[in-house]
Amino acid sequence: MGYDAFAPDVSPLVVPHVVVVDPHFEAYGPLAASARLGKLTLHFRASGADAIKLVRRQRVDAWLVATELDDMSGHDFLELLQSRLGDSKVAIVEAAVNAGRRRNIAEREAAESGADSLLSTPITFRDLELLLGLVGNNQPLLSSPQVSRVFAALPVSVGVAVMAIAVLMMG
Repeated sequence: MGYDAFAPDVSPLVVPHVVVVDPHFEAYGPLAASARLGKLTLHFRASGADAIKLVRRQRVDAWLVATELDDMSGHDFLELLQSRLGDSKVAIVEAAVNAGRRRNIAEREAAESGADSLLSTPITFRDLELLLGLVGNNQPLLSSPQVSRVFAALPVSVGVAVMAIAVLMMG
């Protein structure tokens, strides 16, 4: 089961596609707020199996992967994903990893599994800019007047109900 936020067809350099693979969606509130503002396209998946399906049908600029998923560890998921990454950036996400020995271990494990970065929740849009290497540009980062508001893609049954209500209201 997943949740997607998506934007209309715009330049891939303007709006990055980000997949969050974490059963704890609530930890990504700041990123969801940025998605609502049209700064990124955000896809949420709780399991590695659901997330891997996106590789075939969706361009992904960044993967944010929790250490523990519903069906496997985040490190195991990254091993499955490695051959399909292309130019995508990957970050392992851990809750509240502070400086010190625990952070050093987490950074080593993230690097060993192929991650580009280790991030701690809550993840912000600035964290995403740093991961994608977009900081330091002279132009506004990942923003464009072409970007329309972002919409939430609801599960199919809810989406059909919303469409039916919209048709009834228009008719």
